[in-house]
Amino acid sequence: MLLFLFFGSFAQPTQEELAKMVKQAEQQMKQYGNDTAAMMNNLLGQQKMIQAAMQKSHGANQSAGLSMGDYSNADNWKFPAKDVKRLSSLSAKTYSKKELQAFLVTVYSQISQHFSAGINTSVKSITAKYNNDPVLMGNAAVTGWYENYREEALLLIVKAASGSDNGLLLNNAAALLNMSGLEEKAIPVLKNLLSSFPSSAMVLNNLGQAYAGLGELDTAMYYLGRCIRIEPENPEANNTAGQISVVKGNKDAAAEFFKQSIKGAYSKTAAIKLKRIRPEEKISALRKPHIKIPEYFNEFKYKLPPQVSSVNNAITNSAEQRALSEILNLQTNSYAASMRSVGMRVSHASGRAVQKGEFMAQPYYEFCGIMANELYEKYMDEVAILGSTTTKVYNEKRMQMRADYEKKLTLLKRIYDSTELKCCNGEKSGGCCIAWEVKCRAYNDLGNAYLAQFAPMTEEWQKKNLLIYSTYFDQIIYWSYLSQHPMGDDVFRAQTFYPMVLNYLNMISMINYTEVIYPCKNDPIKKSADSNKIKEVDCPMDVSIPLGVGKIEFNCDRFAMSSGEGLVFGYEKNFKTRQSTLSVGAGLQAEFAVKAGPLKAGVSADATESFFICFDGDNKVSDLGVKNAVSATAEAPGIGKAETGISSTLGVNSGWNFEEGPFKGLIP
Repeated sequence: MLLFLFFGSFAQPTQEELAKMVKQAEQQMKQYGNDTAAMMNNLLGQQKMIQAAMQKSHGANQSAGLSMGDYSNADNWKFPAKDVKRLSSLSAKTYSKKELQAFLVTVYSQISQHFSAGINTSVKSITAKYNNDPVLMGNAAVTGWYENYREEALLLIVKAASGSDNGLLLNNAAALLNMSGLEEKAIPVLKNLLSSFPSSAMVLNNLGQAYAGLGELDTAMYYLGRCIRIEPENPEANNTAGQISVVKGNKDAAAEFFKQSIKGAYSKTAAIKLKRIRPEEKISALRKPHIKIPEYFNEFKYKLPPQVSSVNNAITNSAEQRALSEILNLQTNSYAASMRSVGMRVSHASGRAVQKGEFMAQPYYEFCGIMANELYEKYMDEVAILGSTTTKVYNEKRMQMRADYEKKLTLLKRIYDSTELKCCNGEKSGGCCIAWEVKCRAYNDLGNAYLAQFAPMTEEWQKKNLLIYSTYFDQIIYWSYLSQHPMGDDVFRAQTFYPMVLNYLNMISMINYTEVIYPCKNDPIKKSADSNKIKEVDCPMDVSIPLGVGKIEFNCDRFAMSSGEGLVFGYEKNFKTRQSTLSVGAGLQAEFAVKAGPLKAGVSADATESFFICFDGDNKVSDLGVKNAVSATAEAPGIGKAETGISSTLGVNSGWNFEEGPFKGLIP
């Protein structure tokens, strides 16, 4: 398996690992200096070339060592017999750096003898062009391989690898040797890599493929098994392990390997073989990962208000448009703050834990990175085209129509003004002035004629903008999450989710537009001087229920309950202010009654001292303190009832309050 670099797809290794594993990237940085954009464009350009070439390539990325026959006959797939001669040529030791370079120089010499003079001359020319730069030569070789320049590519990459200890370059050289049927030349390279990168699923997979190509299935299964333990859904390793299991007669194990292979990346060989073993298996269930995006954004909840299509709805529809603008502004600020916050976390985090010597290259993640990059590139292209064509044309046409409307409106006003001026100057007899209703109707008719054109034109422009986002938004989020989730959800949020959300909100804010022509006459709502006053309604109930030593009172305004003599309890709830008061204290009550026939006369008195606490409408404490009260009631036949009293409160928030009662004016 070859390893390529994809923009924004994988976590960053430590500096030490970066120096060892990704020297290719460092050298490209030197080539382009500080122009990061140029470097990324170069990498994306290479990626496009490789992918285009892969579509032309027939069987180049099939698992090494398998003899592929007619796809309709799954039984044609088989491994070669064990090649004892080539296996015995393998060194028992793992080559050192110098020994490996010497070995590759020998391999270059051996294979160059089997190629024509033209091939050798071409390779020498490319080597000179790149000034013997191993990384650039390696990149050219990979691209050439998938463009079907196989001989030049193989010779060039072996030449490049013989002068470098770059892990990526050595891995790619071994992969091309594997795919060229020179597995015994690839194995020493891969074993050297494995000594430095023992946890690399890619190197282990390539070793397994190499031994499978030599017919050594047990050794192949050993390395493939190690690869699968590290990367359970490695498509190549699982596919070949499944084929080996079929050969060994273990169909159940083979079916599971094929399923895991398809989960990692669709393979026709694995799919056909799986269907042969288990016809009931559904491929679609394996290829659609069941994932949960860490944060959800519903782009459909921001409903654009209807267009102003008539002067009659100009006020209401334009008000809705302004209201949505305020909502979008708040949402944009909120998501921007979230992006800044998560960006700070990412910048201070160490990122995904990378094992020592681990290559950050898992096949399915690479595929997801390709999908995300290409989708985002297409999305940006379409946004740019929309802005430079559709939006430009819309704005030009809208401005022209507005200018035409203003011109006709001005002309219409001049006609009316000219006619009325003649009346004022006495050139015509009375009655020639134009009624305001007539002018207003004409102004409104002119406005409606243009609004009937503005509204559908703007709606069409809005739909074209929305279509791009509805086409790409969810797909970019989906594939970006799959490619970035090894680095953690915060990386996905900072690099893809929040930027896409903000792009969407900015787009909605831009197209949240309506051309407005207000009616010529807008009668304000007439209101009287007291129209803003809350009119009281007569309450149909006012109930007081005695309870022996207490009572309950309620009407439309309040509910109150009190009880006790000695220990006094009280509670009151005001329905209008929503304020509640709870009081507890000591009290004394006395009644003196005189009865004369059917009539009753008497005096009652009570005195209380209580602690009170008030709650506001949100049930929060608004005041607390002490209240003292003395009251008396006298009742006599023919005179009626008379009440008097004195009270005082001392509250934390309300302060000192004294109600003088009958002594008002006497107390200084």
